[in-house]
Amino acid sequence: CPSMSLLSLRIQDFRNLTAVELVPSPGLNLIVGANAAGKTSLLEGIFLLGHGRSFRSRHPERLIREGADACTVVGQVAGGGGGSGLTVGIERSRQGWRARIGGAPVRGLAELAGQLPTQLINPDSHRLLEGGPQYRRRFLDWGVFHVEHRFLGAWQRYMRALRQRNASLRAGEPVQSLNLWLPELVAAGTDIETYRRAYLEALGPKLSATASALLGTDTLSLRYLPGWPQSYELAEALERSLSRDRMLGFTQHGPHRADLTVYLGDHPARERVSRGQQKQLVAALILAAGAHYTEVTGRPCVYLVDDLPAELDAEHRGRVMAQLARQGGQAFVTAIEENAVALDAWDAGRTFHVEHGAVREMVY
Repeated sequence: CPSMSLLSLRIQDFRNLTAVELVPSPGLNLIVGANAAGKTSLLEGIFLLGHGRSFRSRHPERLIREGADACTVVGQVAGGGGGSGLTVGIERSRQGWRARIGGAPVRGLAELAGQLPTQLINPDSHRLLEGGPQYRRRFLDWGVFHVEHRFLGAWQRYMRALRQRNASLRAGEPVQSLNLWLPELVAAGTDIETYRRAYLEALGPKLSATASALLGTDTLSLRYLPGWPQSYELAEALERSLSRDRMLGFTQHGPHRADLTVYLGDHPARERVSRGQQKQLVAALILAAGAHYTEVTGRPCVYLVDDLPAELDAEHRGRVMAQLARQGGQAFVTAIEENAVALDAWDAGRTFHVEHGAVREMVY
């Protein structure tokens, strides 16, 4: 199967990056430079190409360099369009998004996400353990989306029915009107739960393997909370909460409220691990999702690792880098200094220096 990696990358007027062009290694790419030089912005640009959104800001207009009208990120993705790869691009102007795949406009940013599966480990990754349920749902649904092609359609149907039902609830419409959306909500919601549970079951062995490599224990597991009381089917849960939903003006139960509990052995991990172990545990979860994607599709994903030295001591940094090398695929790893990251597990790679928003390859 073809690899899913970036053959080339072009970034224009994105954050503090004026005009960047680089040809990355298909393996390790080390991005070095002082704080605020633009290292994280470079990773953010790649993430934008692989997710259709930023990992740093909910305000897309902030991605545009001061004084510019728009920002663009364009990549050639291997495995898509012959030897030269498939061109994938996204532009953000003050008016909104425009994205293209192979020159053709895309209808939704989810289409973009399918072209360059990208995983991120950064100083905010601890939210996967400590933050609200939305972080764990996002982690879960990245994996389901990339290995179960029916998931996106089910999710879109579910969200459409949910929006309609919530609008009816807010408007105080009669029960008959509310019930119009129920069959679609239940059918799509049940499909989503089925896909998520199947994915988590398949992910289990990969979780054990990455936890063993990074934490020295294979007892890492995930328990799924579907978003409604588990003693009921979704239809019954919605029926039982109808009067309260009408009072609150929104739908309390359903897969949009799902969560995961991360366990080490028989105990929730949050109660058991130190801050340093927490970072390793979250890295294990993210790398397991990437490894499972590769096993199912035969294609490695792109890993973005921002500021690993700030997160972990030398030994644990080494474990993460060795696991990344074992999983194959392309990695972009930032550090202030080259010697802060253990490179001995990698055959070869390229090093890029970022300074004042400009990027150049360092050739030895």
